Amino acid sequence: MTTTAPDLFRPATDSAPRAGRVPRVLSLVRAEVLLLVRNRTTLFNAVALAPLTVAFLGSIGMVPDAAGSAVAGMLLTTLVGLALVIVVYYNLTTTLVARREELVLKRLLTGDVSREEIIAATTTPAVVVLLAQLVLGVVAMAVWFDVPTVQNIVWVLIAVVGGIVVFALLAAASAGLTRTVETAQLTTLPILMVATALSGLAVPLHVLPDVVERVAEWTPMYPVVALMQHGLGAVALDGTTASGALADVTQPLAALALWIVLGALATRRWMRWEPRR
Repeated sequence: MTTTAPDLFRPATDSAPRAGRVPRVLSLVRAEVLLLVRNRTTLFNAVALAPLTVAFLGSIGMVPDAAGSAVAGMLLTTLVGLALVIVVYYNLTTTLVARREELVLKRLLTGDVSREEIIAATTTPAVVVLLAQLVLGVVAMAVWFDVPTVQNIVWVLIAVVGGIVVFALLAAASAGLTRTVETAQLTTLPILMVATALSGLAVPLHVLPDVVERVAEWTPMYPVVALMQHGLGAVALDGTTASGALADVTQPLAALALWIVLGALATRRWMRWEPRR
């Protein structure tokens, strides 16, 4: 009997018993990690990118020794931002599209596993690569520059974890709007461009017109960069020294929460579990 579209969008409480949720997720995560480890070329290229970038910048000798910690903080923020848009958002979008077109997602839904569990497990390899990049990047920074100074570890953790959640949800929503793996280059382009151009990574926001700056503060990458800057005590997006005070991160926290809600709603609205014909 063929599963109809409405059946594929049943609430998780109807299709997936809660009792076996942890073993199911762990089983899916194990399978995803095994697939990642077996593709050693891709794994090496993804993980080695961060430390090699840091080593290159350090080898050209353009950074004064006194600025080592500040440069390390800036590089760490940049690594987090790039990993979120490339490793988490883009790669997860293409992975979900490929699994959907190969009927993997539909087959998984015929069992006890829920949609949330599938997305969480599929996101795991991207999270592993991101964390590996950050660890190796920090090690490379300690060798070539200095260890980044952490002013408030809470904001750093919220930036990384919240950023992963936001861009994983946006990837699931984008996958629903993407017909093939090849067209993902086009469907992901708007978020890639907006997230990077208006995040403060490429251009400081305080040099932009006021209207553009106000809009940029509510883009998906801005709260991640802002929280990283405040957590590391580096130069803030407005050109001043970032502080770790709660009053200074209220807006980034609100923007991050907003994008988590929007990402969840977009995933629920546009995520597809059967091939697009």
